[in-house]
Amino acid sequence: MSSTAEEKTVMKVAEEEVINESRRNFLKSMAFLSAVFAFSGILGIVRALGPIQMKIPEWPRIKVANIKDLKEKEPIIFNYPLENTPNILVKLGKRVTNGVGPDEDIVAYSQICQHLGCMVRFMPAGSSSEFPDRNLFYCPCHAGFYDADDGAKILAGPPLYPLPPVKLEYDSSTGDIYAVGMGPPVIFGKGPPGSTEVWRDLVGGKLVGGG
Repeated sequence: MSSTAEEKTVMKVAEEEVINESRRNFLKSMAFLSAVFAFSGILGIVRALGPIQMKIPEWPRIKVANIKDLKEKEPIIFNYPLENTPNILVKLGKRVTNGVGPDEDIVAYSQICQHLGCMVRFMPAGSSSEFPDRNLFYCPCHAGFYDADDGAKILAGPPLYPLPPVKLEYDSSTGDIYAVGMGPPVIFGKGPPGSTEVWRDLVGGKLVGGG
């Protein structure tokens, strides 16, 4: 075969490879565009249907105590809103943040430390050398201190968030005190840290009162 014929053969093979490569690229592009259009169609259908609605459980309303049963700075432990989630109710003897009752001195907070979930305990003013003038919730696991007089805010230690408050109602006609809800942050860690969507904590749990 002459050199001219060989050159023509090589050129023809090269041209075929270029054509084949162009075809492959074209097919890849078409496949990609098809996927994009398909996804856009699905997205449009989802948008047309609207957002998926999640059922948000209602907070139970339960009687916790009667004011006649309370002694100043002697806490009561009760479970709310689930049967296995403890809280502390205490009459502090002075008007405080979130306080209810005739003297606005009765508060309740989750007993679950917002660090690693240990159980906090109540320490009356004068029982702590670190904060002698404050009523405290104290976690013995890692020395977390919360201010019982001011919304269970963090005073010291590793916790990043205050204790979630139990929302209380006081019936002045009977003296009964009811738990009717809870405030943020997330109580049991089922939602994102610091979330205010505390209703997530009711999902999958057994509510007090048989709910």
